[in-house]
Amino acid sequence: MKLVPLVLLTSATFVGAEAAQAQESRDQAAPIPYEITPYVSIGSNASTGVGASVRWPIASKLSIEVETAVRQAEVTGLSSSVSLLYDLPSIGRVTPYVAGGAGFEQYGTVAESPLGLVMLKSTTFTVNAGGGIRIPIDDKWGFRTDARWSNGLGRAPERFRVYNGVTFGTAGR
Repeated sequence: MKLVPLVLLTSATFVGAEAAQAQESRDQAAPIPYEITPYVSIGSNASTGVGASVRWPIASKLSIEVETAVRQAEVTGLSSSVSLLYDLPSIGRVTPYVAGGAGFEQYGTVAESPLGLVMLKSTTFTVNAGGGIRIPIDDKWGFRTDARWSNGLGRAPERFRVYNGVTFGTAGR
């Protein structure tokens, strides 16, 4: 009979200690890993521009990326996309990956008006596919090269672009 209170007291002590330890590790949890890559791109169909991407690992080899860019194309156009990146086996420090996603892009079309030809800005849904490489220099920065094909619905032009950027952050190091 005296054993039951002792077992309960001992169990409560261990459960309380584990709960406190779990709370402490949540309070001291590592920040969410990320990579920010500002970049300059060149490519086909007036794909030259500047932009930035933010990548978050969601599994050991899988990441989600949000990208926004400004192109000096037929019009100054904005584009934004969300993509999944899958890391292939590393070769030394270099990590190749494949990517695919979807987003929106502004583009221009020429229309006739009483005053002559005018450029109209439109927005379309796009899909993209490609890949690239990431090369970490240390645990806080590195380099990244990314090549993507994109195509929009409607009269939006098909594009291919390559970008080079410097990566800052803590992901995948």
